[in-house]
Amino acid sequence: MFTRKEQLIARTGKNKVGRFEFLKLLTNEFKTSKSKEAKTQVLANLVNFAYDPINYEYLRKLRVIDLFLYLLSEDDKDFVRFSIGGICNLCLDPQNKDYIIHSHGVQAVSSLLTSSDEETVLSAITTLMFLITPFSKPLITSPEIIESMIYFSNSSNIRIKNLATIFLTDYCSDTNVKHIKEHPTVVPVSAIPLPQSVMNSRLFTLCARYSRSYSAKLPSKLASDQNLKPGDSITITKSITEDDILSFAKLTDDFNPIHITSPKNIVHGAFLNGLVSGVIGTKLPGAGTIVVEQIIRYPKPCYAGDTVSITVEIVTVRKIIKCKYRCIANMERIVLEGEAKLMASNAQVKKISFTQ
Repeated sequence: MFTRKEQLIARTGKNKVGRFEFLKLLTNEFKTSKSKEAKTQVLANLVNFAYDPINYEYLRKLRVIDLFLYLLSEDDKDFVRFSIGGICNLCLDPQNKDYIIHSHGVQAVSSLLTSSDEETVLSAITTLMFLITPFSKPLITSPEIIESMIYFSNSSNIRIKNLATIFLTDYCSDTNVKHIKEHPTVVPVSAIPLPQSVMNSRLFTLCARYSRSYSAKLPSKLASDQNLKPGDSITITKSITEDDILSFAKLTDDFNPIHITSPKNIVHGAFLNGLVSGVIGTKLPGAGTIVVEQIIRYPKPCYAGDTVSITVEIVTVRKIIKCKYRCIANMERIVLEGEAKLMASNAQVKKISFTQ
């Protein structure tokens, strides 16, 4: 599910752009782009990269944590929703957690508890739980925040209600909860001022500009923005060349003769699955999607020179999305088929299991 550093060293794009350089280009794209849509798509990509621990060091160097913290105070709901999702992903790492806490992140995150956006509130509650340390616990379990959680625990929204209940049960003493219920505060969370150091974060430099222009290829839809329903599907086609197979063999060190020296070279099964993953992660459901379980079958071989049609179809849409997919070579034989369970964006929130 996660990436090894050795794989990153070997894995470069067509123009030999490594992972760090690509992330640097993304941050520069966000900084320089004047398009709201482009900025939103870049931000969604950064949040997706924040899920993989191998990227933590890179994101720290590029000050992406600062970017996410700054955007929490923006008026744009999309920017806020994705930024708190990124912080939620990153704060699982002890070093990131410490940085966020000491950058007044608790205050910034807690200010989102009054948001009208459900996903933002869910991510904010989850992030506060992830940020709890002996140092930060007194701040995170302040009377104002506990009062907000008590309010949420009575919500008609089952997701928010369950999450707030977990917060109160796992991190707050019964005595404190009882006292605050009997003596509610007069200062709501929304009135907690953000420190000036956070408000002034416009001054930080995201990264140095590249001498050449670059436009990242970004998905047109974000998983969390789609109204998915059973039956939604998409099909794309891809012609697989000998060079594709050889490049994949070099990437994986899989030089099995059936792939590279056979009279009819067979495409690696993992290569076909990668094509499916590309559709799932950029098209349907879209950016931010994570595969948590897969079943794959290879009924017939796929050969170099074949044109493959990759179809993904949504089966059910709940907290875990189920889809099925198949790859058909030259419109005549099924070379891959299977099904998967997926999580859409804000995956850290959806890791918590609720009664459905």
